[in-house]
Amino acid sequence: MTLQRHVLEVYEPYEYTGPNPFLADGIAVLHGPARESFYLLHLDEPLEFEQQAIEQLLVLPRYSGDKIDRAVSSTCTVNIARVPPGHSLQDGRRLSYDDFLRWGVGKITLHEQH
Repeated sequence: MTLQRHVLEVYEPYEYTGPNPFLADGIAVLHGPARESFYLLHLDEPLEFEQQAIEQLLVLPRYSGDKIDRAVSSTCTVNIARVPPGHSLQDGRRLSYDDFLRWGVGKITLHEQH
């Protein structure tokens, strides 16, 4: 998979007050514990939330008709999960429920480079 840059805009959690929107690199599509596919993102700069530094996020399409490819290559409303501090996910592994924490909702868009 070719590394892609994305803009992620956070709609929820409402109490999130950090940078918004922000840039992230798409790393890989990973398969989840309930047969869903997640898109792993690595953040340019860690986000601070509840006194924790978030370096990686997982997104998956929010609406059942949307496929993971839409989140990877277009614009898509997504559910956002955060990877707990001290964990680092890599391409090629299957996710378990211990690998992520539900975090919010947002929109992912390919970054337009000028």
